[in-house]
Amino acid sequence: MTDEDDDEEYDALYQRVADEMAVHLDGDDSGHDLHHLWRVNRLGTRIAAAEGADPRVVGVAALVHDLHRVRGEGFTHPEETIPEIREILAEARVPEGIHGPVCHCVAVHEEYDFEDDPRTAETLEAEVLQDADNLDAIGAVGVARAFQFGGAHGNLMWDTERPLPEDEAYEKDAGVDDDDVPGSTYHHIHAKLLRLHENMNTETGRGIAAERHAFLEAFAERFAAEWYGDA
Repeated sequence: MTDEDDDEEYDALYQRVADEMAVHLDGDDSGHDLHHLWRVNRLGTRIAAAEGADPRVVGVAALVHDLHRVRGEGFTHPEETIPEIREILAEARVPEGIHGPVCHCVAVHEEYDFEDDPRTAETLEAEVLQDADNLDAIGAVGVARAFQFGGAHGNLMWDTERPLPEDEAYEKDAGVDDDDVPGSTYHHIHAKLLRLHENMNTETGRGIAAERHAFLEAFAERFAAEWYGDA
């Protein structure tokens, strides 16, 4: 089988998985839609090729990794969706031999080094998926997604009454003190997004992240300047 045959086979595989996921993500307005999944798929398979990871595992995992985003009222851990993901993989005729590796990628993809007691990615493919997903949260698209997510959840653009997070402290709630207080997207940028470049696992991911992080830093500085009419 030629490389071209492999590409066609993988493209057909990814499309079957995406078709299954489309039913679950229909109507998503939080930035975790099919467009996001396809971007992570393209980034993930690109990084996988450079790093020697299995592109099928990364590519399929990219297309199912955010099922937890549309399950439950509050936060649902990705691991809780594994039984349903296995059903999706079966429906999409994904080879059974990669079901386990795909599910591991999904289970650990939202673990961050700056969190307390993160779960470890045990495979290169899981590390690649983490990198690809995090990369879609920084840069130009990452900024757009952050404000889309904030708008969908009723968050403020910025609450200047709350101090921005300290550089060394990860604030998962992005400055929210209780359930009745809306979050702030600008807090989230400082609390998490500006730290994601530190969380890259692969050399390829770090290279892409460096440029996107520089854009995000410039945006954050410009945002504050324009907010106060200084630019």
